[in-house]
Parts: sequence; structure tokens; C-alpha cells
Amino acid sequence: MTSSPGQGGGTTAVVPLRDGVSGKSRLAAVLDAGARRRLVRVLARHVVSTLLAADEIGRVVVVTADPVFTGETLAGLAVEVLEQPADRPGLNAALEHARETLAVGGEGSRLLVAHADLPALTQADVAALLTEEAPVVVATDRYRSGTNLLLLPFADLGFRFRFGVGSLAAHLAEAEARGLTARVVDRPGTAVDLDTADDWSQLPDEVRAAVGAQVPGLPN
Repeated sequence: MTSSPGQGGGTTAVVPLRDGVSGKSRLAAVLDAGARRRLVRVLARHVVSTLLAADEIGRVVVVTADPVFTGETLAGLAVEVLEQPADRPGLNAALEHARETLAVGGEGSRLLVAHADLPALTQADVAALLTEEAPVVVATDRYRSGTNLLLLPFADLGFRFRFGVGSLAAHLAEAEARGLTARVVDRPGTAVDLDTADDWSQLPDEVRAAVGAQVPGLPN
């Protein structure tokens, strides 16, 4: 792991990552605590590795309240780890902290927020978001309700992160309120995060095989 990865494109990717204890609790019926911890690690490494491989992204930063777990999880990957302050809990606060802390890359630079649990995410998915001709791009979940990835101008510090229930509509409303054109992207690789057994059933067979080989206990 390094604190100064090479600069490629004008986009900085930020990946919020929870600790290895509380994550994936809705899979407790099929996975014990150790297996859930391993799943968090497998998914996070996949997402971060995919972002690092994208030529359009020059910097990948992981923001977390558990830097020890994150450092172990992402060992060997050229990412930066940013610790979330204890007095600023929650996903949206973590992202605000990251945006405030990171240096703006100049005019036209962009910020891509990507959840750490997208097992089918590909480089083509990342490229599809970054080539959309709109200041704000939202990759929705499979219910067309949530936000799995969000692209926005880095310098627009007034844009409020609204991750949570109904975040797709909330982010579109935020863009409209700030006079920014927004586009919605709905792709198989960006639509399915992995929180429940039903999410698992929606993944392509090859993705299920790859993840299942590393996390025994997931349904066949």
C-alpha cells in the first residue's frame, strides 16, 4: 500500500469502507461473523482493484473508521487510506470528510464515490460512468431507488451527499437544486450490491463462482 499513487486521470475515486465487525449483518443467516468479515474483504479488494485498473482514475482513496482492518484488507494495493473522525459518524459524514480533506485536482476534476460491495463491477462499468456527458452521474441499484456509484464535480463542495433510503431521487433533486444536469446509469455491474441472500441470487453465475470460491458458506 502506498500513500502517493501515480496520477492518471482527472477523477479521484473515494470508497467508504466500514469495519470488519458490523458489515453484512443481513447475511448472518448464511454466514458466521468470520465469513462475513472475509466477504467484506473480498468485495472491497475487487472494487478497489477495478478502480485502480481504470485509466480514467488517477487516485483511489478509502475512507474508513477502522484503518487497521482496511490496511489489512487492501494490503499491496496502491490506495490511500483516510481515517474517518470518531465525531463524524455515518456514510455521508465520511464522504464529506474525504472531500474536505483531499486536495482538489484542478478545474474539471471529478469525484467518484463507489460502494465497496459491488461484486460484478467491471472496468467497462467505470468507463461508462465517466464518459457520460453530464456533471452528475448516478449509478442506481437494481431497485432504481438507491445509489451505488456517484460522480460529481470535485470542486462543488455545496453538493450534499444523500446516501440512504431513496438516495437516487435525493441525489437527482440535489443536482437539480444546484443547477447541474444529471444522468442515471443502470448497468448489471453497478446495479447489484451484496447485502442479502436475494442480492446474491441476482449475480451472474461467474461472479457467484468467483466470490463463493473465496467465501465458503454462501448458497450455491
